[in-house]
Amino acid sequence: METKPALVLEDQNWSVITRFLPDDWRSKAKELNACRRLRGIPSIDILLRMLMVHVSEGYSLIQTSNIARQAGWATVSDVALLKRLRSAEEWLRWMCVELASRHHPGRLDFTKPQWLSAHRVRSFDATVISEPGSTGTDWRIHYSLGLFDLYCHEFLLTDPSTGEQISNFTLEPGDFIVADRAYCNGKFINELAGGGADFLLRYKPRSVRLVAGPGDDQPLDVLAHCRLVETGTPQSHLLTTSDGCRLRLLIHKKSPEAAEAARKVYLRDKRKKQKKINPDSVELQGYIILITSKTDPSVSTVDLLNLYRLRWQIELAFKRLKSIMGLGHLPKYDPHSCRAWLYGKLLTALLVEVLVEHARLFSPWGYPLDANQPS
Repeated sequence: METKPALVLEDQNWSVITRFLPDDWRSKAKELNACRRLRGIPSIDILLRMLMVHVSEGYSLIQTSNIARQAGWATVSDVALLKRLRSAEEWLRWMCVELASRHHPGRLDFTKPQWLSAHRVRSFDATVISEPGSTGTDWRIHYSLGLFDLYCHEFLLTDPSTGEQISNFTLEPGDFIVADRAYCNGKFINELAGGGADFLLRYKPRSVRLVAGPGDDQPLDVLAHCRLVETGTPQSHLLTTSDGCRLRLLIHKKSPEAAEAARKVYLRDKRKKQKKINPDSVELQGYIILITSKTDPSVSTVDLLNLYRLRWQIELAFKRLKSIMGLGHLPKYDPHSCRAWLYGKLLTALLVEVLVEHARLFSPWGYPLDANQPS
């Protein structure tokens, strides 16, 4: 029996989700060439819904095509759907920026500050994905996102044996790299400096040998410096690495609640892996510790912490998405579809955060009311 075409606008769940998207998301689809012609797809809503099924649910293009046909949304082949995904790259990126800056509970500010005007600010990160039906890690994605425009500058797919490292990316003079602990070690810092890039990295204890100054052989006692920092009053210290690279150490004390949560995560991870628990490492969980090549005193500690906060919010969205939904099938061969897939993942993560925040804080029914609805 032939299924009648479904009107996606009449689906209650989808109509709620679209209320959280930017106001002009449909018109932007045409403006950004995501759908010059719909051709076989009844509406822009159905186009986005098919893309989100593929990206957020982890279904392959063939599976997504079958779901769309069985649901009565549209009859499109997997090849046609891949072309749609490629064309939607800029549209999905635009929705990510709009959602994060206007609707996200953190209200991220994507205005580049003056002190970074001469830099291309990039975030390096990696994540693992598994194919549908797999019980382990199949791939590792290494990507570089522009922090103030969310452009994906580079995208590398490797097997799980390739770790997070600076050599996965191409550095240019004037780059400012913001990254997490995995990229914090002496070798990587030298690679960044050699490539003419500035950096702001989350400090990993004992990953870099820090000293007070050139010629000093005594390792810096980072924990002793942390104990002098009070809540709400971050501190910075000028120092060098054992290789002579001039750095700035930033220390910010977490709230008691955030510190306790971090310690629980650390202890749970160590016990799960049956590793020895270091009391100093447990205490260090109460602090945010960063190192940066920006030693210019005109750049304040707060400026640098705010830059890291922006990067951390984006990373957090991915982490929550991985823990809630997992990551599924990836278009592996075409850079346009890979970047569009990445933007779709980020859009899904941001939507999850916005939905949860509204349900928790703003209304008992869990979604905003439409002022244009008839009374």
